[in-house]
Amino acid sequence: MRFVDDLVCTLLGAKGVAGRRINDRFGLDPRHGERIAVVLSAVLRTLLALLGLIALAMPYGASGDDLIDRAAGLARGISVGQLVLSPTSVVRAIMVFALASAVFHLTKRWLARRYLPTTGMDEGMRASVVTLFGYATMVMAVAMALAAIGVGLERIAWIASALSVGIGFGLQAIVQNFISGLILLAERPVKVGDWVVVGDAEGDIRRINVRATEIQTSDRTTVLVPNSELITKAVRNRTYSNAEGLVKIVLPMPLATDADLVRALLLEAFREHPGILDAPAPAVLIDGISDKGQVLFSATGFVATPRQAPTTRSALLFDILRRLRQLDIRMV
Repeated sequence: MRFVDDLVCTLLGAKGVAGRRINDRFGLDPRHGERIAVVLSAVLRTLLALLGLIALAMPYGASGDDLIDRAAGLARGISVGQLVLSPTSVVRAIMVFALASAVFHLTKRWLARRYLPTTGMDEGMRASVVTLFGYATMVMAVAMALAAIGVGLERIAWIASALSVGIGFGLQAIVQNFISGLILLAERPVKVGDWVVVGDAEGDIRRINVRATEIQTSDRTTVLVPNSELITKAVRNRTYSNAEGLVKIVLPMPLATDADLVRALLLEAFREHPGILDAPAPAVLIDGISDKGQVLFSATGFVATPRQAPTTRSALLFDILRRLRQLDIRMV
């Protein structure tokens, strides 16, 4: 058995002579050749194990013909209630599932890359449609495989109901997150590309998976948030109805400072920055006077997206400080 395993893996493996030729001829991934070699090795070693059992049983009165007849009986099928499981039906079901999965995968890729980009859907809606299509086609592929074994639609429905009861008791959290993911994809309170704040996590939604949603933060780390939290807890969506971001700068100035001059300086800095939008127009207000006798100037402006707010605010602060030094206006 060790010899057969080494021989098959050496010949058909990614580094084997036959494996390299097959991969070069058909353009296959070397990992596919490794899988084929491992499966073929398992089949051959199983046959060797059966031959060994026959040889061991023959001195005790069991002939090879008896064992072969029993093996043939198993090959014809095993009855489980009204269902007969045979190697032929199992192989047929595997082939149906593989073929259906391949066809559905190609269709899903065509939808994502060719058809949906030609529609008026945004990126988040296209991602939701593709994900829901993938879930539905996976269920269809499993149903087709069960039908190929001989399980009728009424039995599939019975199995699904039985599984739903067991899953409901044993995997409540996973089912809750899965249903929440479907709600997120259908209702779309948040979608791929939105800038959200969930608890301590703030960033872009990159993907809505079966169990959790991937949020990429500003420091390029990925936070996995369970889908149920996006449904049951408060979520701040900065780009839900308005994609614009707010830049706010609070500037404390001495009470004797010329308020009109500071206001004109701040408005000029905001209006000259290329990232600040003209509408809504920038504004400068006085929030009040602090306990230390300082006037609190609050300058606000809008940018095209919240992602630009931190860098724009930093650039404005550099510019405002430079302008204050040029006019010899001190903050303390």
